[in-house]
Parts: sequence; structure tokens; C-alpha cells
Amino acid sequence: MRIGKLCPGCLTGLARGSVATMFAALTALSWTGVAAADETPFGWTPGWTLAPYGWLAGLDGTIGSKAPDTGGGPLLPPRLDVSVDDQLEQIGFMFFGEWRGDRWMAFVDTVWANVSQDADIKVSRLLPESDSEATIDGNIYQAAVGYRLLDWDRSYLVVYGGGRYYDLKAEVEAKGGVLPRKIETSTTRSWTDAMIGGRWSYGLGKNWTGFVLADYGVGQSNSTWQIFGNIGYNFSWGSVVGGYRYMNLDYDTSSYKINLSLSGPLLGVAISF
Repeated sequence: MRIGKLCPGCLTGLARGSVATMFAALTALSWTGVAAADETPFGWTPGWTLAPYGWLAGLDGTIGSKAPDTGGGPLLPPRLDVSVDDQLEQIGFMFFGEWRGDRWMAFVDTVWANVSQDADIKVSRLLPESDSEATIDGNIYQAAVGYRLLDWDRSYLVVYGGGRYYDLKAEVEAKGGVLPRKIETSTTRSWTDAMIGGRWSYGLGKNWTGFVLADYGVGQSNSTWQIFGNIGYNFSWGSVVGGYRYMNLDYDTSSYKINLSLSGPLLGVAISF
């Protein structure tokens, strides 16, 4: 799946609209037959679930790092920005852990990714482009507490809130064009956002379950949001799961910029006890 080129404001509006639409639709469905309060919906089992995933993540957007000294070459702007718009996918890893009680739940979610992609950099409109490579390397940590708000016969809705912590390094390598030599620069930043979201879990058959979640975060970022869905086949010990995850990040300073999406398919196992 490839997301087309959208302006940052359009992406933020899309995120807000997607979350708002999801909540409106699910709230409307709550009038069509909510399960009795003392019944446990299909797929909700109190206890623990631990789930490691592999993630083939690609980049789409803009990455910027503090401009280096060019050693007598052209004067660069304070921040070296490059645009990436190809879906060259590389492996990343996720780990998800969740506790469920009667209606309350809590979860932690960690993402590690090291994704590199070819790009072009233009020092100014009048000078030729240089070949470059942009890399994002680091971790995203999320923790939240949720409540099972609505129940249906074979599905339920959990609303949750918590925080996300980002620790990401932006790297840019460029050569050619008017540059006298290869230049390399990297900048690391850490920041924290509050977030709120919802997860709709459903049963597709005797052994098939899945979920779709969406959340939105704001704080030190300009905005962050994600959409994540998967389908799993259940065994006595847990399930094998596959799905797709899209994360959008928008954060910038005078020497650092992350305004891009990380997206791609995933595959993992979920162990319940």
C-alpha cells in the first residue's frame, strides 16, 4: 500500500476525520444490540497476552538533520531536508503486551525500526540535485490504560488513553551535484506525546479474530496518529496474526525534522495465559 503525497495539514485533517468517523460509527452501532453487562463478549479473555511481531516498514515524507560543514563547498541551510516517496521496505520489530481484567485493560507497545531509502536533495532551486540516502533509526514506546466500553455478540469496543515516547535518529548522506565530497549528518531527538484512541475487536468465526485501532497524539509533536489492523487464527496457546500498520509522525526543530509515515505489513504470534 502506498500513500500519495499529501500536505501535512491534509494528513492531520485525515487523521482527525478517521478517528472521529470511527467513533461515530461505532457509537451508532451500540444501539443495535449491546450484550448484557454481565456477559463476556467473544474474544475477551481476562489474563495476559504477549505478542512479538516482525514489520516490513517503508518511509514516505521528509527527513531533516543538522547540515554539516561542506569543507569549502556550497553554503547549506541550517537543516538539511530530504524527501522520500518510495516504499522500499526493511525489517523492523514490535512487541505488544496486554493485561485484561473484567472490563479494564492495560497495554504496552514498542516499535523498533531502521529504515533507509534513496532520495534527492536540492541545495537551492538554481543548483543541480545531489543523490542522497535518508535513514530513520530508533524506538517508539507506547503505554495506555483502556476500558471495554461497548459490547456486541461477537465484538467489543475499547477506548484508551496514555502516552507515546519517541527516540529517533535522522541520518542523511549526500553526494554528487555541486557537493565537493560526500557529506554525512545525523541528529537524534527524544520527545513525548499524550494520545487517545479506540480499538474495535471482532470475531470472524470459530477460530478467527481481529481488531482495528486508531489513535491520535499531541504534545511535543505537532501531531501523531496511527491506524493498525490485524487478523489472527487462534490455537489453544494463542494465535498467529498478520496485518498492516500505518504511523504518521510530525515533529520539527531548527536542526531536526520528521514529517513522514512509517507503514507496512506485519506478521507475528500472540501468546495468551
